[in-house]
Amino acid sequence: MTPPQADSRTPGDSRAPGEPTQERARRTRRAIMLAASECFAEVGYATATTSEIAARAGVTKGALAFHFPAKAAIAAAIVEECYEQWPSVLTEAMPAHDRILDVLGEVFARIAAQIREDPIVRATVRLQAERAQISEPVHMPFVDWIATSTDLFRTAAERGELRPGADPGALARASVAGFQGVQHVSGILSGHADVADRVAEWWSVMRTGIGAASDDHVS
Repeated sequence: MTPPQADSRTPGDSRAPGEPTQERARRTRRAIMLAASECFAEVGYATATTSEIAARAGVTKGALAFHFPAKAAIAAAIVEECYEQWPSVLTEAMPAHDRILDVLGEVFARIAAQIREDPIVRATVRLQAERAQISEPVHMPFVDWIATSTDLFRTAAERGELRPGADPGALARASVAGFQGVQHVSGILSGHADVADRVAEWWSVMRTGIGAASDDHVS
């Protein structure tokens, strides 16, 4: 009779017996990133520790170090994943609206919801504000969204959605900066509890100021 094989799992390894190594590694990495996102969002980059992250993730410090050699590497990976998600927000919003200003309104609303609901996005907001403390290179914020928004505002101008003479580039910079300011104030005053309402309020005011007089705001 063949004796049962010894359990080769390491401490903190919660995989089921026979789980493929690649899937186990993926689950462990994901658990670390989510735990780190919670820590960074709650206490900030400088205060968060790898010990606390490992404890929240349910892994050993050795397992954490295997996937991420330093805390800065975790932060950089979180920010990068956040920016990889955001193009899909625009892709999903486009088919639902005829007007570009409605598309932009939905994009801003979706990102506001992500700040409330998605730990990766919530952590990224704080990590970008604290980027000077992170030794690892971190994805530069705003640049991609300004470029994308400029193209969208240019299309809106061509369709007659904007007031005459509106500058698409200036509108893009102002809208990205405006959204950032609104979410930041919401974070300070309510911990982002009211971010969706504040963003909707801001975009309504913004749209009234930039939209063509005939724009009836109907999607």
